[in-house]
Amino acid sequence: TGKPVRYVELDGQSLTYLTINAVHEWIFVQRLCHYIWISPDVSLKVEDIGILNTLGALWVMFIVLDICYAPCHHILHLPSIYPLIHKHHHRQHFPTRGYLDAGNEHPIEHLVGVLCTWASVLTAVYLVHAHALVLFFFFNIHAALAMLNHSPYDVEFLGYSVGNHEMHHRKFTVNYAQYSMLYDHV
Repeated sequence: TGKPVRYVELDGQSLTYLTINAVHEWIFVQRLCHYIWISPDVSLKVEDIGILNTLGALWVMFIVLDICYAPCHHILHLPSIYPLIHKHHHRQHFPTRGYLDAGNEHPIEHLVGVLCTWASVLTAVYLVHAHALVLFFFFNIHAALAMLNHSPYDVEFLGYSVGNHEMHHRKFTVNYAQYSMLYDHV
């Protein structure tokens, strides 16, 4: 129906961005693991696991992530900023390569995303005393969903839909958040 979806191969700039972002992610994961292991605010004890510091913390992290990410993402779509940073990521109108499409973004954009993730972790730790186990699960679920958002699979659960992000790649004026589209209705 309509014109065919544009598919863009990975070029030199994409490979450079992917390399920079992979190194940046590695540093972030090392920092996150160090924080989980060393911070007196994060419990490593099995007996400290409870509903609030696991399921509650997981909910807090995903909500805070979208609260931080959606307006930042919206700002990246401003006409004065979009061609400088975010346009590269949107060259792919129908992302299908998982990490290769998710991570194929300007390093500044990647830094913004990592800072939003860090803010969500810190909020959950200080608000509901997130347990180390849930921080580990959150980061891995978040990474998996970012890849799923850039895959050809039509997955929906608990209000999350891959189709929302796919629609964002096709129509740049909707679905700025990653998991909940409430931002678009505010």
